Amino acid sequence: MVVMSEKNNREETAEQQEQRFREEFEVGGVDRELSDEEQLEQLASYFDAHYPLPDFTPPWAGGSGDPDPADRYVAHLPDRTTHTAMLMLGSAVDHAMPGVAYIGEVSVDSAPEVGGAVFVPSNPTGQWAVSFHSGGWWRGSGDALEFQWRPEVAAAAELSGTTILDLDYPLAPHHTLSEMNEAVAKAVGYARHHNATSIAGWGYSSGAALAALNAKLFDALILTFPDLASVDRLPEEIRGSVQLGPASEWPSTFVQIATHDEVADRPEGLDGLDHVTTRDYVARHRISTPQIARERIRDVAEFLKTVSRKS
Repeated sequence: MVVMSEKNNREETAEQQEQRFREEFEVGGVDRELSDEEQLEQLASYFDAHYPLPDFTPPWAGGSGDPDPADRYVAHLPDRTTHTAMLMLGSAVDHAMPGVAYIGEVSVDSAPEVGGAVFVPSNPTGQWAVSFHSGGWWRGSGDALEFQWRPEVAAAAELSGTTILDLDYPLAPHHTLSEMNEAVAKAVGYARHHNATSIAGWGYSSGAALAALNAKLFDALILTFPDLASVDRLPEEIRGSVQLGPASEWPSTFVQIATHDEVADRPEGLDGLDHVTTRDYVARHRISTPQIARERIRDVAEFLKTVSRKS
């Protein structure tokens, strides 16, 4: 009954959307600009109607334990977002995603000793970052990593001049948070061995929580749509004694927040902290217009340029 109800809601949304289009249609188009909110609504309504979400439930919460359907959905997001934006928002607008718009001459080196890939910009500054993909602690590798996350990593590296080691860290439930933290420490050591002048930690969703868990290892943090509460939702056998430290103990930090985030709660305890900067983006947790996606990555790159080694 729940599945049928969700399907009916999607069909109703599509029918309402089509009726609105018919009412608003004029030969030659309508001379008006949609706000960021309206653009997200148009994009999201198409996604909801045509690309139903697979099961993102982790195995310890009753999910099947198969990450492939969710990872395939995420892997298709960049192409589907561009296609949907062209269809719904008009072909005259720039709908290039960050991994297309800003890729430049970045090169990629394998780092098998730490389980990662190193994105080297065309004009490296000597600054490094270690990045962490999303995935609710149990998925996010494979196609999702290669087609959705790493193009954004490459774009941020090229725009900022920062060499970024993207870590394909071990995942739950077969690995614990302690083992993930060990992988992070090893990646930071790799960057130091390569004479990094500074090292930032950047993560998306649960990857942002992983960066925050290791805040003391970094000169700065970038937390993109952080799902910090996901740490406490992990079962004890995975979480162990690991705890997320207070934001007051973080280094200089840039927090990106999705205004329509349906997955992660807005982080608490950040107000009044001079070393923490927050910025809102008109976005869902996984979906935004290409314009907002480019803006988000440009902001990551600008913050990376400011990172310096802690005294």
